[in-house]
Amino acid sequence: MEAPFILVLLASPTGAGECLDVATSVGRTLGRPVQIAHVEVGPGAIILPSQEQLSEYEAEHFAEREKTQTDAVRALVAGWNDKAGEKLPLDVFQGDEWRVMRHYRGRVALVVLASPHTQPVGHRETLRAALLRTGHPVVMVPPGWSDGFGRRLMVGWADSPPLRRAIASFTPFLAAAKEVDVVAIGQDPSVLDAARGVLGPIAPAANYRMLAPDGRRTANMLIDEARATQADGIVIGAFRRGEILNWLLLGTSSRLIHESSVPLLMSA
Repeated sequence: MEAPFILVLLASPTGAGECLDVATSVGRTLGRPVQIAHVEVGPGAIILPSQEQLSEYEAEHFAEREKTQTDAVRALVAGWNDKAGEKLPLDVFQGDEWRVMRHYRGRVALVVLASPHTQPVGHRETLRAALLRTGHPVVMVPPGWSDGFGRRLMVGWADSPPLRRAIASFTPFLAAAKEVDVVAIGQDPSVLDAARGVLGPIAPAANYRMLAPDGRRTANMLIDEARATQADGIVIGAFRRGEILNWLLLGTSSRLIHESSVPLLMSA
């Protein structure tokens, strides 16, 4: 059986170069190869609940858009490989990202992808497909990110199984980081004792602090704290209240996914 590899799931050219840069850094840290996948989705990916099917014009227009996106991804990967001196392979699938992620189940160490809300309609479920369909840890890279990866990491501490899974998944990065900041917001100070128990053996020199919310959302405070400390990654547990409840009542992870300008390191 082949060793698990790093999968870069490129929905479109938007943010693709940034994802490839981060993925190669991740691959070096883990000592694993990097592969790339792109899915040319079908018209069914954009059918609205009120529609039974797309019109012939809509279906043709969508198919043309998808072909253009695929050609652009191929060209971008070829150009990036030439510039970086790499030969990362690209697999192109037709169908949908949920089925493709099932194809990769058990073969992937982690998935690198761009912020889903920046991607074309029909490609905005990439993150859920990776996190929830196959349970892979994910590094989500915001478009425009160019400040490296893994030198200074921040952990958004709220003791939960998803966060503990994220810490376990990203232990090599936390151990290798020059600085690790552990931030808890609006909780009892005693929760930092649990954080020290989990992270102490991994990052002995980590910094721990508790912040008062002062009426602000946890997600916004974490993003601001990451910017202030020049963090190049935030470790979080995603959808700890469950995906459906998090969708109905937006939680911290959903807001971070939509608003973060810093890469997110996530497990569900």
